[in-house]
Amino acid sequence: MKKYFLLLALSFFAVACNTEENNTDNNDGKEIPLEPGNSGNKTNKPKAIWIDAHANFSRFATKSAITSYMEKIKDTGFNEIYLDVKPGIGYALYDSDILPKLEKWGTETVTRDWDYLSFWLEEAERLDIDVIASISAMGFGYTKDKQGIIYDDSRWDGKTQVEMKNSDPNNLVDIRNQTDVDAAMLNPCLPEVQTYVISIIEEIVTKYPKLKGFSLDYCRWYGGNYGFSDATIQAFQTYSGETVTTRNDIITSTGGIGRLYNKWIEFRSMTITNLITNISSKIKAINPGIELHLWASADWGSRYSVGQNWASKSYSPTASSIYTADYSKTGFADQLDVFVLGAYADAVWISENPGSVWSVENFVNTYDNYTKGDCKVYGSIPAYSYDNKATSDAVYLCMKHTDGLMVFEISHVINKNSWSAIKEGINRVEK
Repeated sequence: MKKYFLLLALSFFAVACNTEENNTDNNDGKEIPLEPGNSGNKTNKPKAIWIDAHANFSRFATKSAITSYMEKIKDTGFNEIYLDVKPGIGYALYDSDILPKLEKWGTETVTRDWDYLSFWLEEAERLDIDVIASISAMGFGYTKDKQGIIYDDSRWDGKTQVEMKNSDPNNLVDIRNQTDVDAAMLNPCLPEVQTYVISIIEEIVTKYPKLKGFSLDYCRWYGGNYGFSDATIQAFQTYSGETVTTRNDIITSTGGIGRLYNKWIEFRSMTITNLITNISSKIKAINPGIELHLWASADWGSRYSVGQNWASKSYSPTASSIYTADYSKTGFADQLDVFVLGAYADAVWISENPGSVWSVENFVNTYDNYTKGDCKVYGSIPAYSYDNKATSDAVYLCMKHTDGLMVFEISHVINKNSWSAIKEGINRVEK
């Protein structure tokens, strides 16, 4: 997971949104308990680490490597893992009848005669660790090498996300033809795409009943300037009842807000919310005990651009030129069991970045202004951003102020050798 790219011409609107309800119990890093149990928080909260498919493609080529790291994960204090089993390339790291097996990524090749997901589940059960399977919901291609489902199968022609470059309706570029994006993504507003994605989720949940949960990543539009294909414009017109005479009705030729932009934002968010609602219904019909999780950036004020309104439907944003009166209806917190709050800020404490929403402390103190208790929330932090002291502090804040912890991701923890710092942060809250 990476920070998302927003349409720069619209960034000033995100700044305005980000100032909403920025209330915290800011202690500026002072008087933080350094010994276990002093916070008074409930012990044994979920503490998860993310296992990214791409970053660890070769690292976990053998069962012995998985066993070794699972024991390290347990010793550190983690009791959950998020296992990436269908990454953005679109191939499967599980026994699939729908997707090809992932055996090659770039220059790396890994072949297994055993079920990757099943073995993680076996080791997790032995060590009393829960597993949440994760997929890149819209990602189906690796743009750098042009690998993946959407390059293999012509059925996806015309069903990918399309960028309008430089606000120019005559400069439309298929995401498949780019090389600088994380994943080539399908168009979420198309019924056939939603059906396909749900079929993959149905397969995983059915075949692996020992999963604690299922998590959605990249369940969104790629960016604010993506989603301008003819098919999307037609779907928007059907949704809104408006006629698009030119794509500059949505975003002006100078990058500003067009006459239809606020309805466009509502449409994009409702598209993602309807998909999540359908996924939740399918999962619960198969196994009511399986949790639905979703990761998204903690910066709610920028999520309109990619269609991720992770707030409660009871949250009404401050009046602005971006949000329609019905935008709150696109909130999807009530469809989740767990929202994984991506507090991916370089600053841990508010005092390090005063006047900005961008700190772990601010994010973990303000999320409930938006979710309003509709779902549980895990504070999620990027291990690559911090030294050991900052890592311990960030873990502490997530553990203290949210329902659980998710650390992204194991390769960064390994590279920075931050195991002890994570353990210390956990122990500052829990005995």
